[in-house]
Amino acid sequence: MKAFKLLFVSVVVFTFAACSNAEDDRFEDSSSNFELIKSLYGIESVTNVADAGNVPSVTAEEMESVLEALRRNGNITHECKSENTEGYFGEGGDRQSVKMIAEYQARTRAGAYLEEFALCVSLNFNVDKEAVYYIGTTYSFSTDLFTWKGYGASLSTTAGGGNVFTATTHLYFRVSDQEDCLVKVPVDFKGNYDFNAGCGTYNFTLSHCQK
Repeated sequence: MKAFKLLFVSVVVFTFAACSNAEDDRFEDSSSNFELIKSLYGIESVTNVADAGNVPSVTAEEMESVLEALRRNGNITHECKSENTEGYFGEGGDRQSVKMIAEYQARTRAGAYLEEFALCVSLNFNVDKEAVYYIGTTYSFSTDLFTWKGYGASLSTTAGGGNVFTATTHLYFRVSDQEDCLVKVPVDFKGNYDFNAGCGTYNFTLSHCQK
């Protein structure tokens, strides 16, 4: 009888220890996987950011699905779309916006559809008698998986009269299964536009994946 009790106690202790070890292993695997994801996509931890409370909370897998969609489509070039908007500059002038939109589909590791999302850069100009006046950049996005922030764009003119735009923007995530940590990922935007020809191209790429 005593031997049976001893055996029973041993089994309980072993089972408890096995469960504890399994939980520790899962925690270590989760942390290790997260570090790999950070290294692969150039994810940076941040301590604070304006409107941090509005950054959506997602799992590490959901964040990875967004970044993988951007990585896979980083070499795709899109054509610019120009449209006249309300307002004018001077006599006979028009206000134009060059909209650069890229749409993506986020999917889980198993390939299940998660959500569609889009990034849009709008470069705003006043055009008056063939003179072009840059008046600012607008960044917008459509998703509840992250927050996207941009802070202006660099504008330069080429020898042939074209215009080149570049900007480094950031996606912000709050990762729920990593102690709700706040992270950001740099995304490079590059575009060009010829106002005389009325055409141009652009793309979005993960900064880290270009190296």
